[in-house]
Amino acid sequence: MSMPSIPKEPHRPDKNEVIIDLLESIALEEIALSHILNAEAEKIQAFVGECLDFPTDPNNHEIIKFNKSVQSLIETVVMKEWLLLKKLESVMELIPIHHSKCHCMTCKGKGHHPC
Repeated sequence: MSMPSIPKEPHRPDKNEVIIDLLESIALEEIALSHILNAEAEKIQAFVGECLDFPTDPNNHEIIKFNKSVQSLIETVVMKEWLLLKKLESVMELIPIHHSKCHCMTCKGKGHHPC
């Protein structure tokens, strides 16, 4: 069995286009997460009430159950944020660094010639 090959296409994105697409995908995922968090905040406000009066008159068990669902969603968002950070770090490695113009401590600390 031979290795699969990608067929030639009329337009293949170059490396810069791929980097831009990856950064855009990260940004879109961040926007989606912000919408999810905003919806969760609105749900919490409705549950607690504007005057902190719990308009649905929940019992302790219902409050704990609600709290656990909020906690679960936030934990999921935090995990997704971590994955997006790792994705961003991977994309950043694709971007060439021009050390001749770089003044950062990272480049200076790795033995690169300072500008």
